[in-house]
Amino acid sequence: MSGNRNKEAAQWFYTMIQHPAVSAGSPEDGTPVYREEAIRPRFQPPEETLPSLLRAARSLESGTYGSWQSREVIFTKQAKLLVNYEDDYAYSGNVTRYYPTYQSLTDRELRGYFSWRTRLRRGDIQKAPATFAFLYIYELLNQIGVEDPMEGYRKLKAFEGAYGQLDSTVLPYLQRWLFDYILYYHLPTDLLRDTDQAVFDRNLLVLRQTAQYDVPRILEAVQYFAPKWLGRSRFYAQYRQDMDTVIAGVLRGISEHHAARSKRTMVEQYFGPRRIQQISLFDTAVFLNKTRGEDREVILDPLCVYRCRRGLWSAEKYSISSRGNPKLEDLMKTVDSVMRELYHDRHPVKPALDTKWILKLIEEQVHALLDEKKAAEAKKLRLDYGKLDRIRSDAAVTRDKLIVDEEEDFSGEEPEAVPPEPDTGPLPEIPDTPLTQQESRFLQCLLYGGDLRWLRQEGLLPSVLADSINEKLYDTFQDTVLTVEEQPSPVEDYLDELKEMVPQ
Repeated sequence: MSGNRNKEAAQWFYTMIQHPAVSAGSPEDGTPVYREEAIRPRFQPPEETLPSLLRAARSLESGTYGSWQSREVIFTKQAKLLVNYEDDYAYSGNVTRYYPTYQSLTDRELRGYFSWRTRLRRGDIQKAPATFAFLYIYELLNQIGVEDPMEGYRKLKAFEGAYGQLDSTVLPYLQRWLFDYILYYHLPTDLLRDTDQAVFDRNLLVLRQTAQYDVPRILEAVQYFAPKWLGRSRFYAQYRQDMDTVIAGVLRGISEHHAARSKRTMVEQYFGPRRIQQISLFDTAVFLNKTRGEDREVILDPLCVYRCRRGLWSAEKYSISSRGNPKLEDLMKTVDSVMRELYHDRHPVKPALDTKWILKLIEEQVHALLDEKKAAEAKKLRLDYGKLDRIRSDAAVTRDKLIVDEEEDFSGEEPEAVPPEPDTGPLPEIPDTPLTQQESRFLQCLLYGGDLRWLRQEGLLPSVLADSINEKLYDTFQDTVLTVEEQPSPVEDYLDELKEMVPQ
């Protein structure tokens, strides 16, 4: 009972300091004066008798035994005493404690926690006050109820997956403490492969060494750091492969430029230097640190190293305070702007950068790509499928003339004549275009809704004609003007120019 009285007295003293009230006084002139006055604790009815093991744990909190020990020490000693304790107490109240320990709970709340933990260990996972969830996490962080750190890690991950779906409040803290747990208990760094820091560093390493990676991997890193502009650009959606090639070339050029002419690398220009930061493992958790004198070094990856010197931890790494990089976003918008201009796009955008050498580098990359594509087109083997189809048609006619049809020999009846398909008129004469008369006539029919039956008479395929027209007009439009499908059609953006070129 003396322990409870001491507890109540301490609680009253703490409340008096933290929650002052005001009271009125009467000075000589009669004006009221307000002074601070403590709010006394409310009366609490006596709680029911605790089970003997809980009473034994409570005894560690009071008296001279608990007065000279930290709350972390008392918590771990109580937790080891209660490691296998089970309860079936019916508790439905709510509990709100910051940095909770057993000592901060009332007797009813304490029994409610252990009853919830009993069901949890048996596979019955139910949502509870966040205070209970944090207490369970603290136990595992301090190796309570596990045989080794790896078992503790598996239980923490299982709790993250199962209980995190019921209450996401604990997830940001638990994920940060899991990172610290792996460092502190010497677990394999492979377990950190999917953490935010590791993913950040892997993508940043690509930008540091662009010459060693292909275009898809470079663009994967760019999309990680600068997803906004590329995610909404219409031009990028239309010319994704071309723009990916240009972006990779520009980043390689910028990296080479800074390596040759600047004291700072491209990554340092865009992300800042790598810094050494003091860190605190298990920050805000109730955790008993037992390795204060141990010196260690943990290499997460080439860009991130954690060190412990005399119990103090530091990290040499790049900051990941913000995933989106505004400088890289501006570069992506500028690449988009220059490419739209050189591709004669109808929807120009203003570049975000005006650095002359960067603009020149982008233009060089775009021109190199266009020249490469033009050279590749020139090397392609051209086959006139229209002539091939006509040869097949003539061969079929010859075959039919050589074969004697039995019905024609003995029936004595003449076969019904098939009327020829009508001629739709002479071929148009189109001046000042690289198109042949057949291509001009075909394009005219597509533009003005003309009859295309003459194609079969001449043994021509629409797709072949469309390919030929696109190739011959590419230098003029820097784009395909006809869709290459079973039934080609003009691209809507170029209708007016095509009609000026091929009048009705």
